[in-house]
Amino acid sequence: MTAATSQRHVIVLPALCWNVRRPDFYAVTADVTPEGIRLRSSARVAAGEELTCSIRHIGLLEVRVTQVASPDFVFRVRGGRAALNGLAREFMTLARAQNRHPEPVRVHHRIVPAQKTVEITLECGLAFPGHVLNVSASGIGLLLDRTLELGETIRVGGRAARVVRQFERGIGAAFLEPFAPEAVHAAMTL
Repeated sequence: MTAATSQRHVIVLPALCWNVRRPDFYAVTADVTPEGIRLRSSARVAAGEELTCSIRHIGLLEVRVTQVASPDFVFRVRGGRAALNGLAREFMTLARAQNRHPEPVRVHHRIVPAQKTVEITLECGLAFPGHVLNVSASGIGLLLDRTLELGETIRVGGRAARVVRQFERGIGAAFLEPFAPEAVHAAMTL
């Protein structure tokens, strides 16, 4: 990964841009880099053109277009260093919020098995009991007397799993090899 790539922050926000010589046109932000803010628009702009852009959640910006590669253009914001630093923080906050990884979607039916106590074994070999809240073909909810880290690999009974969720006094773990859906029933043994 290059330094320029690692400093590229994807952010999608609607914008309305204009100046005294052109009618309003719509654009959408694409990303923010040290070179400026890149927008996409069907409007043709020219390098050096000065615009006023109203960007949702950011506000009005006075900008100068620095690069054009249709349908994209890059602009730099005009303003003092303090204003630019605050603006950069706003863009980074919004970019991080937009680029969070969504929680995994549950796709398998969950049941509560008759056998609710199961042995949990850590990679180091330490074993302790856990209480099964529910189980599905792809994962399990457990109450535990200890905290496990997200991403930690464990054994639940005889099945390897990875911790994917934490909650008060428990975890959610995804099986590394899911059960066949028909193998998940109240009488199952882990």
